[in-house]
Parts: sequence; structure tokens; C-alpha cells
Amino acid sequence: MSHAPEEVARYICSSCQLVHAGTPSRTPAGKRRFEPPAECGGCGADDFIGIENWIHHSSEE
Repeated sequence: MSHAPEEVARYICSSCQLVHAGTPSRTPAGKRRFEPPAECGGCGADDFIGIENWIHHSSEE
């Protein structure tokens, strides 16, 4: 059986729309999860939207 690579979570900066890969971490149960970065590498903002929710996000919300 071949190995399927894990899909990395992606986050979009709500200020400049730069896409970032999630930072891997472990839950207390030992499972892997991905978290948004501490700040945007492009503009320094700290507000991110998961890529799966970005299409539904509005800056007026």
C-alpha cells in the first residue's frame, strides 16, 4: 500500500491575503494538528482565516 502524504492546513492573512502553511503541533492525545502562524510574514498582522472558510469570510463581518 502506498503512503498518502498528510494534507497541511493552510491559513490566509485577513489583511493581505497571503497564504501560510499551518505550524504542526501535537494534541495531548498525541494527534497532529496545524495552527496558524503567530504573525503574517508579509504584513505582520495576526488574524488568519482557514482556507476552507476564506470564501465565506467578509471583512465587514
